[in-house]
Amino acid sequence: MDRSFGLSYAKIGILLLSVSCVAFYTVTSTEFLALFRPNFDMTLSVERKAFVYEKMIEALRNGPSTCEEEGLYCKRPETQHVDCGRVLEGDKTYLQTLTGDNRIPLITDPILNMSCSAINSRIRPRHLHFEPLKLGGAAFARIVYTDYEFIEKQVQVSYHPQNLFCFAIDKKAPREFHDNMKSLSECLPNIILLPVISRRDWSYLMLLQNHDVITKSVYELDRIFDLLGGANDVSVSPEMKRRRTKNLKWDPKSLKMFKNESEIDTRILNSELTMASGYVQGSLSRAAVEWLTQKVDLTNYINQWNLSRYGGDEQFIPTFQMNADLGMPGHFTDECIRRGEPGAIEITRMTHWWDGTRESCASKTMIPSFDYSIVECTAELIYNRTFLGQVNYDFAQDYYENLVPIRYHKHHKEPGYVLNCTSDYERFKYQDYIN
Repeated sequence: MDRSFGLSYAKIGILLLSVSCVAFYTVTSTEFLALFRPNFDMTLSVERKAFVYEKMIEALRNGPSTCEEEGLYCKRPETQHVDCGRVLEGDKTYLQTLTGDNRIPLITDPILNMSCSAINSRIRPRHLHFEPLKLGGAAFARIVYTDYEFIEKQVQVSYHPQNLFCFAIDKKAPREFHDNMKSLSECLPNIILLPVISRRDWSYLMLLQNHDVITKSVYELDRIFDLLGGANDVSVSPEMKRRRTKNLKWDPKSLKMFKNESEIDTRILNSELTMASGYVQGSLSRAAVEWLTQKVDLTNYINQWNLSRYGGDEQFIPTFQMNADLGMPGHFTDECIRRGEPGAIEITRMTHWWDGTRESCASKTMIPSFDYSIVECTAELIYNRTFLGQVNYDFAQDYYENLVPIRYHKHHKEPGYVLNCTSDYERFKYQDYIN
């Protein structure tokens, strides 16, 4: 059996049995599918569940795929029939066959092969060739707790021998997930479950959460980080009220923030921090990460945010980013917010808020157990750009170079510098993140 399928003949038997029972005994189909695939999307109709299994069986019955030998992207059995070209081109008629009640969830593999040879074949097949990265690689730090196969897919999408991957496993994660992540870290030398700061020459650290989807190739990210030039990409906005616990002191002195207070101006030590809200996601320069782990002591700062009932993690890095006097490398300033101007447009996380109908915010359902086909198609697009030389858009170099925080980072130490909080470019939209 082709290793890219990740399914044995025993699994074909399970699938065949599942489909026959779905068709024959619909009353208990949900319970039956839950037995063999406990994470199967239970909101799908019985007919759609049967269709997904039939497509998997058809893919397996056709025999080993030649995608790897041909140097092409290898899809999972449940998505092999999906034409990602038509999906990404926005073929509305075709999309109707893959969305809504017709969506295709990821079918979790209950006996996934977690040997090192299998993990390596899924993430870095032998035929792949990697070009050196200009900045020596990036680090990806992701908080995880579920959907191991999705996590592994995101590692594959952003894998490069020079990149590093660091995972913090949430305590609510099941034992099997812990075991799989441990196997992943043991089989690839650049995947770790420990701090990354002491590891080799990575340039930027991307902070991510469990289901964040990578939409740029390793070479595009390398180029973007080079254009940032040491500036951090962090969302900053005015503090959202009622997120802090009352009657706590937030000045660096009370927080015992600096390990060597004699180096810090007394005014800075005794001034309350200007709080900012933002997101967990962000991209920090290596210098910023070293500052956060070596220059300051975050113990009390973290403990006080942990007292918040909601959203403390979304204030953590943005507050450092906006308090220029603290001196974190790559920082921004609160000047634009004080003027009532937007200023910082973040690029690490694409955010689309909408209070209207659910159709206006499609990405909210980009969860593998609900709709995996778009995750797969995004991965195929990145693979084609990384290894097949596919170029289907103009790299937006001017956009990155003219981001307000980037201009600030380059020029704020110059005599007479005046910050311009406006940009000639609009915030990225959906299509900009995959185009």
